[in-house]
Amino acid sequence: MSDQGVGRGASAQDWFVRARVRIRGAHRSTSVEPLNLRIFQFGEELEMMQWGRSGQQVGTGTWWTSQDLDAARSVPAQEVLEGELPAADR
Repeated sequence: MSDQGVGRGASAQDWFVRARVRIRGAHRSTSVEPLNLRIFQFGEELEMMQWGRSGQQVGTGTWWTSQDLDAARSVPAQEVLEGELPAADR
């Protein structure tokens, strides 16, 4: 499954997905607490996650390393190897 960062419409319920993704290009990301720079490398495979709320667009543009937003790092849309995003309801 390829994830191009395209919005998929709104979801009728809160959602969470964990997936194995492949990094498509080098990307620098910094966590807040602890303050730390991480450089993601092309081809690297990681378990990452996304989530959203009911009524909001199911966005696929950003993947996160953790739900702890202070310690998490975000990476733009990547190639999804395992895992499925929820279907948009409208």
